[in-house]
Amino acid sequence: MGREFIDGYEEAKKIFRQASNVLDFDLEELCNHGPEEELKKTTNAQPALLTVNWIFTRILRDAGIEPTVVAGHSLGEYSAVLCAKVVDYPAALRLVRRRAQFMEEASGAVDGVMAAVIGLPREAVLSICRRIKGVEAVNFNSPS
Repeated sequence: MGREFIDGYEEAKKIFRQASNVLDFDLEELCNHGPEEELKKTTNAQPALLTVNWIFTRILRDAGIEPTVVAGHSLGEYSAVLCAKVVDYPAALRLVRRRAQFMEEASGAVDGVMAAVIGLPREAVLSICRRIKGVEAVNFNSPS
């Protein structure tokens, strides 16, 4: 994750070192060498995604590209707030780590799973869920 940025952008190594100091583990090593199962854990994946987004933001800024408007959805909101300079990177990283911890704790308290449905219209998903006891459609990320 993010390997193409790290290899060609020296600032990426500094950002990963900063992340490792905040998180108390080597995030660059985890992103580049895994194990993948460890990287997929919410408490690791979310800080990793924020970090790679921040590296990409810095690459764009170094190229003279500065956004005039930013927006994000779900975890992406934190990248947007960071990009907008509302918080600095270490603060955003701490917030995202805490968010991930809360999500992990909440999911452990519930006997259930969440799955992504891709390619079906909203009404088709709702129709299927009505026929299956205990299944609900939630968190629609787009109109279609």
